[in-house]
Amino acid sequence: MRRMLLLWVLLFVTSCATLPADPVAPMSTPDPLIPTSTTVIAVDTPQPTPSIDVTTPTSAAQVIPGGGELLALSNGDLIGVSIATQNRRIILSGVSDFAAAPNGLLIAAIRGIGANGELWTVNRDATEVQQRTDDQRTLADIAWLPDSSGIVYAASDTDSKGQASWLDWAAFCRNSTIIKRLWADPREIPMAPGCDPTVSPDGKRIAYATRPSRTDSSAADPAFTAANTIHLINVAGQNGWDPISAAGAEPGRPGQGLLVYHPSWSRDGKSLFVSVFLGNRVETDVNLLTLVDASAGTQQLLGTSAGWNRALIPAPDGGVYLLTSQNTGNARGALGWDTWQSLIMNLTGTRDIYLPDGTFSATGTPLGDTLNRAQFAAWQPDGKALAVLMPPAWDPGIAPNEDYGHVDEAGELWIWQVGGIPTKKISTPIDAGSPIQWLP
Repeated sequence: MRRMLLLWVLLFVTSCATLPADPVAPMSTPDPLIPTSTTVIAVDTPQPTPSIDVTTPTSAAQVIPGGGELLALSNGDLIGVSIATQNRRIILSGVSDFAAAPNGLLIAAIRGIGANGELWTVNRDATEVQQRTDDQRTLADIAWLPDSSGIVYAASDTDSKGQASWLDWAAFCRNSTIIKRLWADPREIPMAPGCDPTVSPDGKRIAYATRPSRTDSSAADPAFTAANTIHLINVAGQNGWDPISAAGAEPGRPGQGLLVYHPSWSRDGKSLFVSVFLGNRVETDVNLLTLVDASAGTQQLLGTSAGWNRALIPAPDGGVYLLTSQNTGNARGALGWDTWQSLIMNLTGTRDIYLPDGTFSATGTPLGDTLNRAQFAAWQPDGKALAVLMPPAWDPGIAPNEDYGHVDEAGELWIWQVGGIPTKKISTPIDAGSPIQWLP
């Protein structure tokens, strides 16, 4: 009997020793994005596997020139141009748009045009070329987070080839979603429906244009082309509000019009430059430019422009800004380079501006004359000058209203001193409509 009892005890101990261990609890997943009323959540969106580009001719590390470098597009290649020597280097091929990180180390680039364009990244020395998207959407408006940890951008289901006019912009934006992408996290994070994202200097807020919400009888496009807001959210997509809106076509007053678009943060992060599209006035499309307090929503009228505002860039010191516009529907029927102009303004003093609806007082005064045919530009890091894209064989003596021709032929990079005219040609050819960035 004792032997039988001992045998049962041994069998019980053996069976306990071979019991499986308790399962390890899985690691917690990141908290999901908390949506606001305008947040779009993608369900089971396939994420591309980052890939190394083996076709680019710039796989080896390159020497980054000292003394500053201009980034631009030439023959579809992203190039760097040395300020000191004017030597050029190819960083990445097949690029249609780009933006370098605030720290200057990484570049986000769109390779391809329209729905065929995809997001890639490349180190500034031309190494580590990686594809980040594969989704057949039109991508635009790359804006970096200030700490260089990621970007926000607009992704539209429309196969858009450009945003040079009101209706081009509306067609892109009404099908667009704001996307956030962090390099430490491969997920795409949809933030809200809209376009034109821009990140505040402290990295805490994102401003963007919401989608047009109604049709307008003045548009040839029967889809939604009017009535939207500039919306603010934090970087988690929460706590949104609208500091400025466009609900109709009442002319002549800041904050009114068909659309509000292209918000741009002031350097101190307290205000937003916002373009207000009024629509056609005496054979040309008219915009107002306003400075909107990001907290209170109060507005200052800064000026007016014809056509469509393409870029507004505050100078590094914040007291001066550059405005670039393009008037593709001008009454003269001008094309290409003749539809562009850029103007440097400060934020001191007042002046009168004249519209078909009356005379209005605006804040600020021009620094020098309007530079006709000037396309995109970039501030020198110390704010004393800009690099600006001018037409081929440009000469300051060309009459402003003379048809220059050349249409969309490649142009030239010039140095433009604030208050003067371009005086030094840096590089040619540079693709018409190329973004420009000036890095230390």
